[in-house]
Amino acid sequence: MAANPNSRRAQAAEQTRELILRAALERFTADGYAKATVNDIAKAAGVVVATVYTSVGGKPVLLEHLVRRGVEGTEVAETQRRIAVATTGREVIDLVAAGTGHTYREHRAVIELLLDTATSEPSARRILTVANASYRRALGTVAARLDELGALADDVDTARATDVLWYLFGVWSWPRLLRDATWTADEAESWLRETATRMLLR
Repeated sequence: MAANPNSRRAQAAEQTRELILRAALERFTADGYAKATVNDIAKAAGVVVATVYTSVGGKPVLLEHLVRRGVEGTEVAETQRRIAVATTGREVIDLVAAGTGHTYREHRAVIELLLDTATSEPSARRILTVANASYRRALGTVAARLDELGALADDVDTARATDVLWYLFGVWSWPRLLRDATWTADEAESWLRETATRMLLR
């Protein structure tokens, strides 16, 4: 039976989109967001400039798609699922430490690009604001789970727990420890996990 032409076209379109996103990350990382051009990205992807715009979009849209991969990745969903069925506060904290560390290492180039670019590019700043809001909501869900388990210390409510989780596991924490300091990934994860445990749990 011959393959469905619509299916083939959809597969080809997705492959082209993937090539463009990979090329965008390559050029953004190598040249910087401001200096990289859509023409550079098209050349790196092996497509014409018009295809970049029709397949994905201009530079802000390309950056947004790259960021969304980190926010909406399968590993994030799996960590959230496991937190929802965790039975102890310590297990929840362990999952957050491991999950955020994995996400940072997996998407390090995009996260660092966004943080660096947001200081000077309004479109990147908007994307970071949206990503931070989504991330903070997710950590609020973690705080609520700790409260459901009766695991929070007597002087810590869910609002305070969310603030502590944001401080320790927010978008800046891993870059500061692994890029700006000299910690290994294991050292950073252990310190963040133990600090969160001491500050939040009974």
